[in-house]
Amino acid sequence: MKIALFGSSQYNFSRVYTDKVMKKLSGLGELSPRISKSNIKENTEFLKDCEIAFSTWGMPHFSEEEIKKYMPNLKMLFYSAGSVQAFARPFINCGVRVFSAFSANAVPVAEYTFSQIVLATKGYYQSAKRFKIAFPLSVKYGNSTPGNFETKIGLVGLGAIGSMVAERLKTIDVEVLAYDPFVSEEKAEKLGVKLVSLETLFKECDVISNHLANKKELTNIFDNKYFKLMKKYSVFINTGRGGQVNEWALAKSLILHPSRTALLDVLKREYFPYINPLFWCPNAIITPHIAGSMGKETQRMAYYMIEQFENYLNGIDMQYEVTAEMLDAMA
Repeated sequence: MKIALFGSSQYNFSRVYTDKVMKKLSGLGELSPRISKSNIKENTEFLKDCEIAFSTWGMPHFSEEEIKKYMPNLKMLFYSAGSVQAFARPFINCGVRVFSAFSANAVPVAEYTFSQIVLATKGYYQSAKRFKIAFPLSVKYGNSTPGNFETKIGLVGLGAIGSMVAERLKTIDVEVLAYDPFVSEEKAEKLGVKLVSLETLFKECDVISNHLANKKELTNIFDNKYFKLMKKYSVFINTGRGGQVNEWALAKSLILHPSRTALLDVLKREYFPYINPLFWCPNAIITPHIAGSMGKETQRMAYYMIEQFENYLNGIDMQYEVTAEMLDAMA
């Protein structure tokens, strides 16, 4: 069986498809070289009767016409990364089944977020900074934070990542509130969370963590309307999308209320942090988009997809398929 490998970036492709992963994948079929828009014509012969494709970050965007022309027999595309919004719809419209390793990529983000929540409620981030200024200041700040007993944690979005965070929060004695208009009461009960409005979540929670899908209509959804409701010593965590935060409104909130903290792994313009007002807020802790799969973690995404391909070959039920309906709600 022929297996096409798609990827515009050799760097991103090799991060996921390491030698170890490639060896496992090569045992399942004949592999193409890495195919991008620039060399697709050179691989026309290979692609014309190819039924299976694998890809990751840097998946080229193909139109329906290109898919029908170059890969008329393609049945399945296994994407060893998270969001498929940038390329999936034309494939799905052409009858190609698309699978995503979003659950694999959700694992490190959920681990990262859970760790941040546990540390944030202890006042770790500001205490560590204050310790370098004056020891008594750090002690006083730490004693004012809520800790991890009967604390209210708010999750905005209960997709793959938000759900994993909720499951991990069951291991500590906190109350979890959540906002997600697409989630049923049954699912919320299973996750051990209470569904509330976004206003209630910001008003009552000691920590608010964003896990909303990457949708245009959610741009700047977090603005002064919500930030002004935050409690003293509360924390806003964003490992979702920087575009969902009105950064000037958040900066204003942090300046006016120094006891509040923002933990931000994403910004609107991550390559130009110095022009961001949050960069200059001492109570904003910014990291360079490291919550997702990094280092050896990236291989997990490929293994998730290889497992689904093996399930297909063995006639076993498959997971992680993305449908056209799902694209309307997921990241």
